[in-house]
Amino acid sequence: MQSVGEIFSQFVRRRGGNVATTFALTLIPLITVLGVAVDFSRTESSSRQAQYALDSAVLAASRGMQDDMTDTEIREVGRAYFSASAEANGVSADCANPTFEIDRVEYQVSASVSCTQPTTLTGILGIEELDFTRDASTDYGVGLLDIVFMFDTSGSMNSNGRMSDLQHAARSAVQTLLQANRREPDDVRIAISTYATSVNVGEEYFEAVTDAEPNQTECTRWERRGNSWRCSRYTQVTSTCVTGREGSNKYTDAAPGSGAWIAYDTTSCNSATITPLTSHQGSLISAISTLPTNGNTAGHLGIAWAWYLISPEWASIWGADSTPHDYDEPDSTKVAILMTDGAFNTDYMSGGDSFTHAQNFCDAMKDEGIVIYTVAFQAPQQGQNILNYCSSGTGFAFSASNGDELADAYDAIANNISDLRISR
Repeated sequence: MQSVGEIFSQFVRRRGGNVATTFALTLIPLITVLGVAVDFSRTESSSRQAQYALDSAVLAASRGMQDDMTDTEIREVGRAYFSASAEANGVSADCANPTFEIDRVEYQVSASVSCTQPTTLTGILGIEELDFTRDASTDYGVGLLDIVFMFDTSGSMNSNGRMSDLQHAARSAVQTLLQANRREPDDVRIAISTYATSVNVGEEYFEAVTDAEPNQTECTRWERRGNSWRCSRYTQVTSTCVTGREGSNKYTDAAPGSGAWIAYDTTSCNSATITPLTSHQGSLISAISTLPTNGNTAGHLGIAWAWYLISPEWASIWGADSTPHDYDEPDSTKVAILMTDGAFNTDYMSGGDSFTHAQNFCDAMKDEGIVIYTVAFQAPQQGQNILNYCSSGTGFAFSASNGDELADAYDAIANNISDLRISR
């Protein structure tokens, strides 16, 4: 009599051909579905990066109009910027030269680009390519500006007079921006984000963003003295410094709350604090003039808080006078000016390091239409690389090797952003 195992083996041998045929027939649609998903994901990524490149191009073209270039020269500048930015951002689609419309009456520049993304496995369905078009335009004039300066206050900024050079350049830039022609004093407002090993938000905002009381301690050793007990050792539980957050809101500008509280740190907290949006020049100059130098370089945290300070999602945190404009507010632009002198070397968040977290924050900011300028001040290659990545294009990334070049960089940025805003 045959055993159960022998009977099963015979069944498999007899059915083997049918199983293989069925598996093959099933595999083809599975591969096709997977290929379609991959191709659509690649196209979406290329479309997003092409938008970044086109934003950069129209801003550069608008500056050309500001400098009295001819229409032909303006188009050449815009196309050159698009090409360079598309290559830098890794656009894998084949894009035609963007077309530019120049309106010298309204001082507007608009552009459109059509791109074709070659497919891979989607070709099985006869779809050899996926097409998309992106548009962007700029208005000329100061409009409504929410601007945030991000300053590195790590210990290395105490070397070679760097902090003194930064303070001189930043004060001048603030004065230039606040002296721009505007309809109302609050049409141009400036915030300051500072960072080192962590970000100091101060007692005023700590509980609102962490759901914990600031500067709390707990007793870790009790001693009995006579008939009573006294604490002989305290451990600090909270300070006023914060780090990052995890979960679905890790790289978003969602307001603090359930599932979106900011984590905090007590190991290293320098005295530099954030300054919400304001048009009060004295407050900004004072904040810049008292910047300290201590700690490491958690640059991604500085970028995150630069975003939060100009995000309308954080309106309830900053209060009425510092409420950021909505992203789609007519006649408005949001600008971040990011700065470092070092490599991003300190991290508290999971899933990467300070460099990769910074990339994710910058991508999300640009998705919201925020224009990003960057300044690398005597920074090593890693610091230059992340700032180049974060910038809105090659014309928005500055590098300075001394105080004079730093002052020139901030002066150029202040003059550029006073007059341009993306209006796509």
